[in-house]
Amino acid sequence: MPPLSSFCVVLPVYNERENIEACIRGIADFLKGVPARTAIVAVDDGSRDDSLELMRRLAQTVPNLIVEPRPQNGGYGAANRSGFAVAIREGFDYALVMDADGTQDPVFIERFFAPMAAGVDFIKATRYAQGGRVIGVGRRRYVISWVGNYLARAAMRISLTDYTNGFRAIRAPLLKRLETRETGFAMLMEEVRAAQRLGATFSEVPYTLTVRSEEESASKFSYSINVYLTYLKYVFFK
Repeated sequence: MPPLSSFCVVLPVYNERENIEACIRGIADFLKGVPARTAIVAVDDGSRDDSLELMRRLAQTVPNLIVEPRPQNGGYGAANRSGFAVAIREGFDYALVMDADGTQDPVFIERFFAPMAAGVDFIKATRYAQGGRVIGVGRRRYVISWVGNYLARAAMRISLTDYTNGFRAIRAPLLKRLETRETGFAMLMEEVRAAQRLGATFSEVPYTLTVRSEEESASKFSYSINVYLTYLKYVFFK
């Protein structure tokens, strides 16, 4: 396999005081054994708790942790774009985005290595292809998500099975050309459509998502029915 590309793990953070230290330390421990230049870019999106203070303290002991504060909450999409800007500024080959709530095990980062080494532009983790799974999600929510992603694949004709998953890696040359405007989770569908227009290459890797209870998930970025409605715009209209 060719030498591994450099990459940073981008973490959009909003009110994650209960999870962020364990999340960052878990990722940092995994990255210690990676034979490439790496970093963690934690983007605080105007948290109202003490997430930012916790991360600033962690940066004193966790190597290559970059804390990027946003002055006010701008939403998931805005936090992603701030992280991408840091990845470009710091000269990384890829920005690899993960959730900051600990639902994505860092061990799955390794599955991105082969497509990154091959220079794939846009790599998505998937819950729905062979080898992927979800633990802890209700059947109704799972079916709605699966059907939505199936329709997206049929309409957009890209070889992906999990369009709405935020666990992904995007190559820097594509990031520099990728323009998105959505502030919420609909940005995930918007960027896939934008990357398709730019002629990007796509790949996906299976992983296991573990879902927190509703009480534990209260701090996460807002994800409402309006997000699903906005998805349709990018699925059916080019």
